[in-house]
Amino acid sequence: MRIYTFGRFCAGFLIVFSMLLSAQTSPNLEFATRQGVQNPQGNGPVYAASINFVKNVNNPSGNTFEAYQPNLKVDFRLVSQQYNSAVIMGCNINDTSIPVYPRINYIGTPANSDFTSSGAPIGQGISVSGNNGLTLFYNTSVLGSKSTTNTYQMADLMITFNRPVDNPILHIGAMGAFHNQLGMAGGFNLVDSNVPVSFTRVSGNNANFLVTATSIRNSSQHPNDVGAQSASGSVLVNGQGITMIRLRMSVRGDGGEPKWGPGSGDLITLGISLLESDLSISSSISNSSPQFNDIVTITIKAKNNGASNNTGVSVTSLLPDGYEVLGASGTTGTYDVNTGIWNIGTLNDGEESNLFIQAKVKNMGAYTVTSTIAGNLRDPDWDNNRTSLTPQVSGRAVCYNDPNTQTAGIDSKFGITTLQRAGVGGGNWPMVRKSGHLVLESNMKGLVITRIPGEKLEDIKIPIEGMIVYDTTEKCIKIYSENQWSCFSTPACP
Repeated sequence: MRIYTFGRFCAGFLIVFSMLLSAQTSPNLEFATRQGVQNPQGNGPVYAASINFVKNVNNPSGNTFEAYQPNLKVDFRLVSQQYNSAVIMGCNINDTSIPVYPRINYIGTPANSDFTSSGAPIGQGISVSGNNGLTLFYNTSVLGSKSTTNTYQMADLMITFNRPVDNPILHIGAMGAFHNQLGMAGGFNLVDSNVPVSFTRVSGNNANFLVTATSIRNSSQHPNDVGAQSASGSVLVNGQGITMIRLRMSVRGDGGEPKWGPGSGDLITLGISLLESDLSISSSISNSSPQFNDIVTITIKAKNNGASNNTGVSVTSLLPDGYEVLGASGTTGTYDVNTGIWNIGTLNDGEESNLFIQAKVKNMGAYTVTSTIAGNLRDPDWDNNRTSLTPQVSGRAVCYNDPNTQTAGIDSKFGITTLQRAGVGGGNWPMVRKSGHLVLESNMKGLVITRIPGEKLEDIKIPIEGMIVYDTTEKCIKIYSENQWSCFSTPACP
């Protein structure tokens, strides 16, 4: 097995510095505002909203947001309202109109360390003053005189992505509220999704931010939106190819008042972050019309168009039998001649890696070289993950070369003649016919080689290079060369 290993070489301190930079930056997609990106600007009340993700280029250490293509959008809809306006976006107590998409710290006192963005260490990557969230108001005033110690289903929240995503993280801020002496807290329960999913708690402000495989809630005995009785944090939605999640929104009270009363409710924020990586590949060849025995260089370019750093990146590019790999060199990784797999490993946002394969053309014909690329992250555009090139390999004509006239050949030792001569006294024959295995001489007899109809040539199961027959169908001498039978008709190489 031949495996070619290659990579970048530089001074030791530069390698360490590069590793530190790579560890510090993990671009991802988040909820934030960016000029030119259309997101909710005004106040509610509304019951549906669409959020376009923006790219955080220096996650988790900073908040430099850029527009991202191909555009990733998530739609939120409130459905199955159990009471009139049980849950509202962009609304607060006493029918107060508020922003639909404010900063996370618009409500309560969540801290940066409560949250963890996709691709970031625990407690890093989300800024409560830089990132945004959708406002969701559990309007408990509609419960009126119902018991304040029960849990009530309010509405369902439909979350729909415009293309499949993997393992998004929900960022929920300020679960819990307090009205007069009544503590209350809204929560979520998983109802449905297009693929199997489950919840995992990533981080939170305290143990009151309680997450199970199917629920998210504030477990405080007396919930509030500030202090130790509040609940804020990040929840991983474990799942591949997610396009839809349906969450049931319910609210509970702590019994601090006999009635819910007007002006009561729990206002929270909800944001999302995730990772995806648009890998692309292209290929070229140094000679698109090579001839038999030519040496060509096939160049394969792998690129990560973002948004996120990708790991486990590999390219499969196994050259067909028409080529013999002589060597490979490139930017990073290893190339295995036998499997055709180029293991790149990590390919960061915006990074490109090149592979150069030197190969000898063995056969005539059209031999397609197909290369594909894949990584560990969801790829939003599969159309650019495959590339093919098909050079037209032309064969040199079946022919003979001019004899060696520069130096004397070796005497031929064996001959058959009908002219009654041999040896020195007979004209130095067959020695005078240099470099022959067998010399035939006659003025009345000929050489008869194997005669075979053209349709029977395939009966020769293992023809060898240089084998000669006479094709009685095409009426020509044929030579087997370059994996095919060809009439011997051109007495020179083209």
